[in-house]
Amino acid sequence: MTIQYYAQQLEAVNYKALWVGQNMMEKIEGISEYTAFTRPILELHSVAEIIGHMTASNIDIINKLKIHFKSQQVYQPEYWRSNEELKTIGWKQLKEDYEKSILSIIVLIGDKDDSLLEKTYREDNHKSVYPFEFAIEGVIHHTMYHLGQLGITIKLLIRKELHVQN
Repeated sequence: MTIQYYAQQLEAVNYKALWVGQNMMEKIEGISEYTAFTRPILELHSVAEIIGHMTASNIDIINKLKIHFKSQQVYQPEYWRSNEELKTIGWKQLKEDYEKSILSIIVLIGDKDDSLLEKTYREDNHKSVYPFEFAIEGVIHHTMYHLGQLGITIKLLIRKELHVQN
C-alpha cells in the first residue's frame, strides 16, 4: 500500500461513505452530552470514554511521527480516562479533540512519500521496533474496531433510554 492510500482510508473511515454503514463522525454526531457519558451497563465504556481513548491513541502516533520529523510533541493524555475526568473536558471538546487528532495524522502523512512506511519507531518500552506502516495501518484498524464498539454501545444506550421511558 502507499502512504496516500492509508491517508485516504483514515479519512474515509472518519468522514466518507462506508460499506459497513456510518463513518465515525456520523456515528458520534447526534450523541447528547448526557448519553456520551452514560455507560450502557457497568462493565462497558461510555461513548466519551471510547472517544477519549481513541484520541489518546492517535496522539501517541502523532508523537511518534513528530519525534521522527524532529518537531515538538503533543501532550499525551492517559489511554483510558474516567467519565469524571472526561466530563471536566466536556463532550463537545472531546469530539473536537478526536477530530483534531485524526486530521493531524492525515496532514502529517498526507504529503510524505512511501519511504516513511518503512522507517521505524521505537515503542515506549524501548525494546520493540516497528515500521511506521504498522502504526498507520493500526490507526485504521483501531478506528474500525471502536466504530463497531460504538455502534453496539449506542444501540444499548438507545434501548436503555426507551426502557426508562416506558
